Amino acid sequence: MPESESHDAASPPESLSRARLIAASLEFIAILLGLASIVWAGQRLWTISQAQPIDTGAALSSVLGLAAALAGSVLLWGVGEAVRRIDALHRALSSYLGQPRELRVISSGEPQKGSASDRLLAELVTLTREARDISLLTEAQRAARLDMQGEALAHRMEQEVPELLRGHNWFEASKRVEAARQRFPGMPIWDSLHAQIETVRAQVEAKDVDGATRQIDELVALGAWDRVQDVLNDLLERHPRSAGALDLARRIRAQRDKAESEIRMRLMAQAQGHADRREWQEALSAARALIQRFPRSAESEALRQQLPTLEANSEIRARQQMEANYRQHVAQRRFADALRLAQQIIERYPSSPQAEALREQIPKLEERAGIVRQWA
Repeated sequence: MPESESHDAASPPESLSRARLIAASLEFIAILLGLASIVWAGQRLWTISQAQPIDTGAALSSVLGLAAALAGSVLLWGVGEAVRRIDALHRALSSYLGQPRELRVISSGEPQKGSASDRLLAELVTLTREARDISLLTEAQRAARLDMQGEALAHRMEQEVPELLRGHNWFEASKRVEAARQRFPGMPIWDSLHAQIETVRAQVEAKDVDGATRQIDELVALGAWDRVQDVLNDLLERHPRSAGALDLARRIRAQRDKAESEIRMRLMAQAQGHADRREWQEALSAARALIQRFPRSAESEALRQQLPTLEANSEIRARQQMEANYRQHVAQRRFADALRLAQQIIERYPSSPQAEALREQIPKLEERAGIVRQWA
């Protein structure tokens, strides 16, 4: 081997030895500085503690001096570690420049293993190799190399795009084709792949829209609006930009609004009709059903204002009915049933006029009910 080559091969180990020596020296100095500062601060604080009174200013300055010394020690240690890492990067690059064949096989053929820093370093070596290789090529060679890379990428896209289309992953397929077009804009294969994506997407979209339309029409006839919304959401998730899906969504929304409006009008008419016939309990039930089903509608807001009146009238009607049943039990001398009904009225409506009147009749009812039980 010539002397120049042997000198070049020997120079990296010499630089590496100097870098390692510098890093080790800095770390050794950092350790000595830390230990010396701790010993110094300990002795000074012990001396201060023996004096009476204790000089707090001197103690504080000692603590601050110890902190500064320790910070300097940590800084020196960090500088040594930085030198060591720079040395590792330098060794990797020197190894690459000295053994290009081995590194080329590792970086391009085998999967990278190890820590994240090792993978980053391997990628840096690969990029450096590619930049060096490209810089050594002529213009014609660079153009030929670029054509080869474009053809390789086109071949890969011809395999990946159909696979993505089979999984209905239109967005990812389009994104990859556009990324390839940006790298190699002059290749007509990208237009062909884009047309292929659009053709398959349109076919699947039309099929999905037709199937969802038939399913939704059946569910609308059954009034299953919750399931209708589920089917529509699934269709829009798969085809968010489909004109057919968006038109279907608008049509279903209009149908649902119309159906809900008819239901609200019917419930409102029922509540109003019961109220006009003084059927307060039925009117209250219809009003509550409308408010629960359509809480934000204008009809619900109007009925909320009438709820106190409906509830009061419904309560009055219930008390009157219970009072009529009570009188019927008494007239038929069914005093035990009358007693139970009186106790229910008092318990349910303690402040009502009926409860006030029945409290006075409870002793007589108990006496009569007891007599009847005795004869029975």
